[in-house]
Amino acid sequence: MADQPDIAALRDRITGLVAQNAVAMVQCAIDAVREEGQYQAIKYLFEMVGLYPAVAGSEDVKQDSLAEILLKQIELRNEGTPVSGSDR
Repeated sequence: MADQPDIAALRDRITGLVAQNAVAMVQCAIDAVREEGQYQAIKYLFEMVGLYPAVAGSEDVKQDSLAEILLKQIELRNEGTPVSGSDR
């Protein structure tokens, strides 16, 4: 039987790699949105950090979240361009 990898150690190693490169990865995703229109990548980032969608029941729900405002502005600027992967 082959040796089983130490899953906890592997997870720690991967977490460290992601943490070390997180800022660069986010910048690449933002650049992809600007250059190539990769809106799903930035939507995922906004969701991941809790910017979008707004949490139901929170006091901030009355106003658009920053992420929602940015997404609307991006969509307005590119109104003639279909958003790939959009769930609309």
